[in-house]
Amino acid sequence: MKKMYVLGMFPYPSGEGLHVGHVRIYTACDVMARYYKMKGYEVMSPMGWDAFGLPAENAAIKNKMNPQDIVPKNYNNFRSQMKKLLFDFDWERELATTDPTYYGLTQWIFLKLYGARDKDGNRLVYREQVPINWCPKCKTGLANEEVLADGTHERCGAVTGKKLLPQWVMRITSYAEELLRDLDGFELRGRTPRLSKLDWPRGILEMQRNWIGKKEGVRVKFQVKNSSIMQEFEVFTTRLDTIDGVSFVVVAPEKVAEWIKRGWEASYEVKAYVEAAVNKTEQARLEGEKDKTGVETGLVAINPLTKEEVPIYVADYVLAEYGTGYVMGVPQYDERDKAFATKHQLLIKDIPLLDYEAVFAQLSEVGAVDREVTYHLRDWVFSRQRYWGEPIPLVYCKKCGDENGVVPLAEKDLPLTLPYLESYEPTDTGESPLSRVSEWVNCKCPRCGGAARRETDTMPNWAGSCWYFLAYPFWQSEKYTIESGFGVADSKVRLQDLTPSTQAVLDEYKKKSETPYTDFWEEVAIPAIEKWLPADWYLGGAEHAVLHLLYARFWVKVLYDLKLLSFPEPFLRLRSVGMVLAEDGRKMSKSWGNVINPDDVVARYGSDAVRLYEMFMGPWDQAIAWDSRALVGQQRFLERMLETTRVKGKIGESTSPKLKMQLAKLLSQVERGIEEQKFNTSIAGMMELVNLWRSEGEVISREHLEVLARVVSPFAPKAAKELWQAAGQEGDPANEAWPEMETVDFSETTVKVVVQVNGKLRAVIEVISDKAQDQEEVVKMATADERVKKHLKGEVKQVVFVPRRVVNLVG
Repeated sequence: MKKMYVLGMFPYPSGEGLHVGHVRIYTACDVMARYYKMKGYEVMSPMGWDAFGLPAENAAIKNKMNPQDIVPKNYNNFRSQMKKLLFDFDWERELATTDPTYYGLTQWIFLKLYGARDKDGNRLVYREQVPINWCPKCKTGLANEEVLADGTHERCGAVTGKKLLPQWVMRITSYAEELLRDLDGFELRGRTPRLSKLDWPRGILEMQRNWIGKKEGVRVKFQVKNSSIMQEFEVFTTRLDTIDGVSFVVVAPEKVAEWIKRGWEASYEVKAYVEAAVNKTEQARLEGEKDKTGVETGLVAINPLTKEEVPIYVADYVLAEYGTGYVMGVPQYDERDKAFATKHQLLIKDIPLLDYEAVFAQLSEVGAVDREVTYHLRDWVFSRQRYWGEPIPLVYCKKCGDENGVVPLAEKDLPLTLPYLESYEPTDTGESPLSRVSEWVNCKCPRCGGAARRETDTMPNWAGSCWYFLAYPFWQSEKYTIESGFGVADSKVRLQDLTPSTQAVLDEYKKKSETPYTDFWEEVAIPAIEKWLPADWYLGGAEHAVLHLLYARFWVKVLYDLKLLSFPEPFLRLRSVGMVLAEDGRKMSKSWGNVINPDDVVARYGSDAVRLYEMFMGPWDQAIAWDSRALVGQQRFLERMLETTRVKGKIGESTSPKLKMQLAKLLSQVERGIEEQKFNTSIAGMMELVNLWRSEGEVISREHLEVLARVVSPFAPKAAKELWQAAGQEGDPANEAWPEMETVDFSETTVKVVVQVNGKLRAVIEVISDKAQDQEEVVKMATADERVKKHLKGEVKQVVFVPRRVVNLVG
């Protein structure tokens, strides 16, 4: 039996519950999962909760509660809402990133990454003083991607700044080439077929390419004439053929700050400019690029080709992390450089382009140039100075620590659980709140047994989502819920109690092995993962096109290189949903009072109507505003469909020919609509059939009413059951096989096929429905038609055939 892994991006379980955007994603997942089950696939369609991170912690601080008391209550509510919408997820696989059973494995994967090195021998995880983006409201460091273009934090809206803190950083740049290359195709180790290709929206593939931002060029050495601190520097450029047009050099403020630290006597103006610039976010600096601010440093660089002297400026639009932090200004061939030169009254040369290879050869002779590939992608700042995150499983030991001063925890000591704290507000110093908990911080070194202290930073909320899709295949869940009396508000209850099944298996490995997590992964996880991954369908929001997808791909590639996975890409097909806007056309917001609560509309219109509306409201991948009138329309459609089963004479011994033909068309239309995420066309076909059925003289047989029930079932499960019962059947049509054209007698129905000769319409012929898919049969009928014959001259050289619709005969 073929497998089908249908995965929706798991939600963050907020206190507000599901929103209608969630419902649009998960209805699509459910429709597809139900459809493929009926098609005979072994289907996995799981659900879980991305429950660590700032939103939960900030909400808990506001309510003066611990997140451990709030989060389980939230996702119990999410689950309850999903079940009201009849989402048929594999609840026995349900997981939460906040469950220590789960994040113990997250910590184990982190340790695997910590021990890994790239092809140059560098650690993939390293410790460094980093000028990070700092949110003063949330009091935590942020990745560049979490800061919006206007310099505000994407989650809380506060204006961010910069703060220099020691951070754990992941060397994702070591995988830049693989992350870029595999967007065009990748290899599956030991699999058949061996090669595969990503079926992702073109726009998202392009966003990934742009974010990785590969550039091939050269590094050129410039000498500094009048500085004992800086004798030379390197510039990265893709335009070596313009080097004789250099009239100035611009340097990043961070580089000048380093000069000042090393004793360079900068002017007051330079110092003030540098101090202001390094406290701005990257986004704010890039946004302000159009202003072309800058200050002359008083230093002079020497062009290695022409030996001309050019001034060195410091300007905040140059970023230390990109290229080398130094940019050669060529106003004649670069609009940005021209604008800077114009503003600062610098020379704009008028020179012809040079011969690139000749210049390269000339500079190579004096050791002033090297070929270089750069990437826009920056290493991933992984630390967070907050409480609500996975504890990083490292301790600091002065006696036996590595070059970072740390010792990794032993596997048998995982999970390192998050302590339950009454007070966990973030600190003003930038340290994690865990740093204040001496009984947790002070510990014994797992290697020498001496005094040690724990790492108090926690992992970012991205950590759990980097691999959750790998966990579902082997996860065993026995969640306790509010409904069964699990008192999540009881301070004695801990998240440790939530998943006894998987933890019980891990406990057995702990009894017999010093490396229980490795053994568990090899013996339990890998066989299940190999069966189900890569995921066949991944559905979610386009807002995750860079962050989550890039980080998840990175982790999978590292695990692939460590021989812990046989595939380097996790998601074969990706589809992005369009945003559901409020009825006023704006983004839904509590402050604007325009939020649609799924619970309210399900209670008023029923789950089937809501499911149908979410799939019918417009093309699934496009944003669209909520329209309550259209939701009412779906409710009325369901009522009309079910009402027709009770009208005398509408169910008979045989189906009328027109209706039989329409049912054949519907079957094809629904299959195509589900497989291509054109769900609205599937529902439009259902409505068309019901309208025809309600027409005078149109009758459906019980056999064909069963077919209709099965076709409706993935979209409207309750209504489908009623149709099934009206056909005289018991049980649920969702448990039946999907109707195939050859197993249902549609032989009396016909379809109209357009016949063209050399692209011009010459006839419309009627073809028996089950023959209209057969090119040979349709061509035979078309060439026998007298209207077509007179336009054919000689033999048919080429046939363009669209099954059931058009045949074009090219002579």
